[in-house]
Amino acid sequence: MDTLSSTDHPGPVTPPPAEDRQGGPHKEHAVILLHGLCGSQLEMGSIPKQLKKAGCTVIPLNIDNYSAALTNPRVSPNWEEWCAVVESRVARLKEEFRTVSLCGLSMGATLALAVAARSKELLSVVLLSPVLQYDGWSVPWYWKLLTVVYDLGFRNWSYKESEPYGIKNFEMRRRVASALEKDGVAAVGAASIPARHLRAALRMIDYVKQSLPLVRTDTLIIHSIDDETASPRNAEQILQYINAEVRKVVWLGDCYHIITVDNEREIVTNETVMFIRRSIEMHGHEFSRKHLAHASPLKDRRG
Repeated sequence: MDTLSSTDHPGPVTPPPAEDRQGGPHKEHAVILLHGLCGSQLEMGSIPKQLKKAGCTVIPLNIDNYSAALTNPRVSPNWEEWCAVVESRVARLKEEFRTVSLCGLSMGATLALAVAARSKELLSVVLLSPVLQYDGWSVPWYWKLLTVVYDLGFRNWSYKESEPYGIKNFEMRRRVASALEKDGVAAVGAASIPARHLRAALRMIDYVKQSLPLVRTDTLIIHSIDDETASPRNAEQILQYINAEVRKVVWLGDCYHIITVDNEREIVTNETVMFIRRSIEMHGHEFSRKHLAHASPLKDRRG
């Protein structure tokens, strides 16, 4: 995130993948995937595939005025509407599945935290490069002034992505730059983010910072120590203030912000799948009892 652009219309994007329901040992568990702000499910790398192999049902959620394919730069989105979409999907999935987890990247991780602070229905959350403040080494000095510019009424601008695009791997970065130029979206997200969407995201961040103590679900954080967008302080703040009994952090040393497609992507995928699997194993009996307690009683056929 480095320069301003007057781009008003996002480029063509890859159609979002459909829901993929799986069998296997965790067939009663669903995982909702939340990509970054104005991004796409391309950002999630191999995580969906490996979760499916583990037997989980994967829900690649796309949200109006959050996802690249559904973004109108002239609309002023409300972050609570983003949360409402996720909460509604969680509620519907809980009618079919015994457990539901969230896995989010970048602002998608922040969105997952916002939902976790408001919901008691989640088994676990996986936070990949969560953002509570844009304080990485590549963030320009004028970043904090942009909200002032926005609040003064100048809102028809976009924040343009540029080198290193959140990726340390040079070859991957080259391919991402080509995809952004051609299609306007790539594995790192959109080529630019409208000011209105950034402002909504910053308001969501304010809520999440105040609400961290309300997060009690199992939490995994994976963060790069060299994240150019959000410094390690973001992960440290989350760890310090959430009230989850089970919390884990994995630090990466050879990637930047988009850890799902960078040099240590295999570690990210493996840690994500293992954490969700362990949560299922640890809490499976507890959620089974809850499920039975709320199930309709069998009809008595005696007599």
